[in-house]
Amino acid sequence: MALATYARVHGYDAEVCDLAGTPADQLTPDLLPDADVYGLSIYTATCYLAYGFVSCLRQAHPEAFLVAGGPHASALPEEVLAHGFDAVVCGEGEEALVAILDKLARGERSSIPDLIRARPIADLDALPFADFNGLCDMRRYHRCIAGLPAMALDSSRGCMNRCRFCNSRVMERGCWRPRSPESVLTEVLAHQEAGWQAFRFNDDSFLADRERAQEICRLLEPLDLKFRIFCRAEDLAAPGVCEALVRAGCIHVGVGIESLSPTILALMAKAQRVSVIREGLARAHEAGLLIRGFFIVGFPGETEATITQTLDTLPHIALDEATCYPCLPYPGTDLAVRPRAYGITWIDPDYSKYIQAGHDRCTGYVMATETFGPDEVHGWRDRFLQAFDTLGVAWCDQLGVVR
Repeated sequence: MALATYARVHGYDAEVCDLAGTPADQLTPDLLPDADVYGLSIYTATCYLAYGFVSCLRQAHPEAFLVAGGPHASALPEEVLAHGFDAVVCGEGEEALVAILDKLARGERSSIPDLIRARPIADLDALPFADFNGLCDMRRYHRCIAGLPAMALDSSRGCMNRCRFCNSRVMERGCWRPRSPESVLTEVLAHQEAGWQAFRFNDDSFLADRERAQEICRLLEPLDLKFRIFCRAEDLAAPGVCEALVRAGCIHVGVGIESLSPTILALMAKAQRVSVIREGLARAHEAGLLIRGFFIVGFPGETEATITQTLDTLPHIALDEATCYPCLPYPGTDLAVRPRAYGITWIDPDYSKYIQAGHDRCTGYVMATETFGPDEVHGWRDRFLQAFDTLGVAWCDQLGVVR
């Protein structure tokens, strides 16, 4: 949506076609209108579908320019390029896409590099708001918050942290960059005028700058909204933060806990103490926020002792919902780039298995180390799921408040 809007603002006729969830046997070029340029966002778990689709697209439109972007393309540009694309954009694509379109418009196709390393966009306030009204029908989607259809938006890009497992780093978006509170308010007001009252902030960490986040909350407070965020536990522990969120209409926070073992948190470079995790979740609970915790099992260095340590601490933290998935060495992460440094002995090359939490709690077990393999990780995860059930912690979106 952001790319299409940016292209339109710069004078190009752009449309969006969402192919997510389309069965493989129905992925045909007939789904797309005729165009001079086709851009595909490539994700690891569905890259094989994208490769098959682009092959058909190339046959149907041999003269079209095909460009790939997204996390998998940013992590493995050479691999993606080899599947029939004319160019691959690594990183944020707005400026890079328009540069490609400008060259094509001038008849300079041969001068377009096949691999483009896009620079992170510094001034996010200068970007146009994604045109959800003009480019798609958001009412077709099913995300809800407190029973209300939810609109998604970003108030920032990037992350200040360097967790070693994190696939968000693959986009090489550089340091964390915020939009101004006033810009966020303006976009929310535009959506509210169009009838939206619930919002999902996609930011990796909405509370990365606590003062800015509280200012956004102050501006949103009079609007009678419902929204959810993702954040780190230590930011919830800061005085006044949870209360400001609740006053503004936040009802749900997603928190990357990962582990309650100090050993594993240190190996992950999580830069977080268990005591602070407990404090942050307690403050959020006391303020009335619903809390979803995300856990990872099987990070290199995991043992029966670290699993037991987390499970023993689990009853003492405030959680309403939780999700647990195995450590997945996504392409581009340090785990995938330097496996020997982590004692990793095997990584499954079948990317279709790289699913964190799919239907019916399904996931992928795709890694082995010198001390454990998929069977051990499977057993550890099962113990987490049993613990959630015993403690009355709902799986993911089972409460129905957000989905």
